[in-house]
Amino acid sequence: MVPRTLLPAGFIDFTPSQVLATEHEFVVAGVSNGGEVRLYGSKDGVSWYPAQPEEGIPAYAAVREDRLTLAGGWSNGGNLVPAVWRTKDARHWKRPEILPGGVPSDQILAVSDGPEGTVVVAHDGGPFSLSGTNTDLTAYRGESLRLWTAPPDAAFGQPYDIPCPAYMTHEPQVSAVADATGFTVAAACTDDSSHTERLVMTSHDGTRWGAGPVPFTRQTSVTSASGARGSVLVTRAESSNATPDEYRSTLWNRRAGDDTWTPGRPLDVGRIPDSGVAPRDAQSPTAVSAVPGGFFAAGSSRDMRRGPVGALWASSDGRRWTKQPTRRNHFDEVFDLYGAAGLNGRYILLGSGEAKQADNQAGDQADARLWLGRRSSPPALPRTSGLAPFIGTWTWGSGSLSIDRQGRFTYRWRLFRVCGTDPAPCDTSTVWGGKATGTLHPTGRAGTLRGRLATTDIPKDRSYRTGASIEVKRAPYSAVSVRINGEDHGYFCAAGLQDMRCIAPDE
Repeated sequence: MVPRTLLPAGFIDFTPSQVLATEHEFVVAGVSNGGEVRLYGSKDGVSWYPAQPEEGIPAYAAVREDRLTLAGGWSNGGNLVPAVWRTKDARHWKRPEILPGGVPSDQILAVSDGPEGTVVVAHDGGPFSLSGTNTDLTAYRGESLRLWTAPPDAAFGQPYDIPCPAYMTHEPQVSAVADATGFTVAAACTDDSSHTERLVMTSHDGTRWGAGPVPFTRQTSVTSASGARGSVLVTRAESSNATPDEYRSTLWNRRAGDDTWTPGRPLDVGRIPDSGVAPRDAQSPTAVSAVPGGFFAAGSSRDMRRGPVGALWASSDGRRWTKQPTRRNHFDEVFDLYGAAGLNGRYILLGSGEAKQADNQAGDQADARLWLGRRSSPPALPRTSGLAPFIGTWTWGSGSLSIDRQGRFTYRWRLFRVCGTDPAPCDTSTVWGGKATGTLHPTGRAGTLRGRLATTDIPKDRSYRTGASIEVKRAPYSAVSVRINGEDHGYFCAAGLQDMRCIAPDE
């Protein structure tokens, strides 16, 4: 597991939903606590950068070789309509392609990209999950799935509509597969009387669609993935009244160019005394990923003492699934895993939240966690001890701390004295008046530096007197905590004012 101190500030209050990799970079999509979809990119799985377009509202992403496809909403004439972005570099986005025939109520539910082209799935009954008191619940929006397809590197045509009832508080569950065989779309749509309609549609060319016969028609699709070794689609049967929280998942697979979906073997449940060893009805894969050499399925498993913990299964062919050790890999530190991806022999895995402890008290519910691995041996991570992790400038709304390679630091802070009316030291529009310097040294504890203020421009202030002690510690998600003369001075962030932890209280 990558130490949380090395993770970016954007992973706070962030639940991953998709973990992908093009031929050049990793891409992670997820949702913040406020419901905002975020994307992050990384070349090595350690350093991450924001990857979403500057405009528009992304929803779901897909990759094929060196291309990233993103589907979501774009403002057109004041209305939000479905659109698609396509790029080879997640740092650079052009204006999206507005999908022909799209209407404001179309809500994107899935996108997949494969050798035969791209498929985007929406429902014209959105937006969903509205409050029960919202008057929009009574407005008619539509009752059809809408399927847009495009041949490789070509434009999208008009949508293919499929009747599928829905209600505003029941977002349809959809999985889409684009592979060498063509396209498969599985959906479950629930109407206002709680009746669920399940359907599976297939097409070889994206223009002529037909229903089944597909063996998983009566099950609810959860997730899907396709890669060099074929495709995998995860379904689950509904739970019974006797066991409302339990259901059995099936991982279906088909080889490249084959029309037939075959159920894989039952999931491996692990070996006692490992954590999360439970009956198959308590194993819940919620994300599947095609990676070099096969597939990963990620999700959770019920631990008899602690409740749900993260679980990961690996397969070389999509049929036989071996559970990876849970406790040894620290998967039991989170309650769910959300996906994996592979690039240049390196693999990443993301999860979220803390698993429940023995006292049944849940920890953080949304902060993302990251695992990094290689086929042969664990990859080297950046150093977490010594001066190296601290070099640079750390800021918050009323202060900054700069540390160089020799440990010399300059600490500046706002005095709230304006130079136009007050004597020095005072604040200008560009420079804060408070200033102290000194040298920090590593301690015997990893991620901690200590030193003393060698100079200060307000020696009469006890908090900043010459010789006062200063302690700097690495904090989770790319921040440091600072104590001077035994008093807390708060968090200082690498992302500056983009990190909500480091905004001054008066701002």
